[in-house]
Amino acid sequence: MKILQEFKNEYNNITYRLYELDCGIKLIHLENPATVNFDFYSIQRAGSIYENMAKVPHGSAHLMEHMLCNPNTTFRTQDDIYKFQEGDKTRPTLNMNASTWYKHMDLRGSSNIKGAERILERINSMVDFPIEKFRKSLVNEKRIVTAERSRRPQIAKDHFIQKMLYLEGKTYPEFAYNIIGEVEEIKNISIKDLKSYFTSRFLNRDAIFAIQSDSILSTKIVNMLEEIGKKYTQNEAPTLKKIALFNKLTLGYFYDEKATGTTLELNFFDEITEGFDYKKDSVANILNSVIRKIGQIILREKKGLIYGLQAYREDWFTIYHNVVCLRFIVENSRVTELLANLNTFIFDDIEKFIKSDKGTRWINNILSNYIYPTTIIYDQELPYEVATNYSEYHELYNYNKYVEEVKKITKKDLLDELKKLQSTPPHIWVESNLPKKEVEKIVKESSIWKRFK
Repeated sequence: MKILQEFKNEYNNITYRLYELDCGIKLIHLENPATVNFDFYSIQRAGSIYENMAKVPHGSAHLMEHMLCNPNTTFRTQDDIYKFQEGDKTRPTLNMNASTWYKHMDLRGSSNIKGAERILERINSMVDFPIEKFRKSLVNEKRIVTAERSRRPQIAKDHFIQKMLYLEGKTYPEFAYNIIGEVEEIKNISIKDLKSYFTSRFLNRDAIFAIQSDSILSTKIVNMLEEIGKKYTQNEAPTLKKIALFNKLTLGYFYDEKATGTTLELNFFDEITEGFDYKKDSVANILNSVIRKIGQIILREKKGLIYGLQAYREDWFTIYHNVVCLRFIVENSRVTELLANLNTFIFDDIEKFIKSDKGTRWINNILSNYIYPTTIIYDQELPYEVATNYSEYHELYNYNKYVEEVKKITKKDLLDELKKLQSTPPHIWVESNLPKKEVEKIVKESSIWKRFK
């Protein structure tokens, strides 16, 4: 095992280390002196967006994740699993699970540090696909997954999937269906499909192991990780083709029969470059904080127009791009008034606030949160977040560098970023119980629509 990167996060007192195991798997270790936990994640680039590429039915990734938690070659019955994971007066309980999202699948385990070796034993047993044993349990597991799907809305009534269809469904349809799959698709998943997906997407050397514990990993733990890593024998799996997502003025609508008001969003695509751009991220995040503050002062407190304003950048439901979003929540009777105010808000109010004494106070207030941080709540999922970021950007995210960039931010930086936002036509997304034609008329007659058109 060789170390590739190491630094101490000065703001949470955690030492981050990136290793390459002898078997070729990358290992991220977060040495956190404040924990008594052993938190382990095995991250595979085997989420649902790769099902089309692997030519398996939708829902195969999620169903395979379920199967890996089932009895297998090592633990032949569910009670064998329970007995192994249960704690008593001489040993800690193991909390084991797995999850599937768009880009990644993970196996995870957490316990008191004295359960570390047992966690890795259980993880090792889960990296297995006994095809005949799984064939027998497949029917029952499909019933469980179908029941899980029944708890979620139909695609036509799922506001998030409808938004994905609108934003990127034509370019990246892989993000525009339910991760669990539909009932008919689940029925059609065969054991052959699952085995194929396990081999082609799960057992790849681009898997990442991530651990959070209180001290340097022992030789015994490292040896156990090497044994698990030897099972990952396939070359790195291909990812989706890079296609540009363009910004242009469009309007999408979702009729929400349960709503009593309207949510209006302005969405913008921002292409991601290789590696972390701490300067860009810090300026964009501070600008979002400024937008939220001035929105609170003017649109909420002064005019009583909105309940809330969210401003954020996310990349978990896109690939190669961030989505920048401004989200406003307003009562139906005041949608027209909100749109009438948005033009002034985006093109005048934000800039005036940044230049003002009150804006200076707010920006300095933000900086104080970085200069004088408070105690951070223990985050059991931190290894997952760090590992998935590494999978995307191929480097460990260094929060120290981010804070240093935050401290350098000037008003000119914020105004330059604001100009980019002002010059980018938005994808406008509306969720409401107002009729579609009424919403379209209100939006297309607004000054903000006419400005970008």
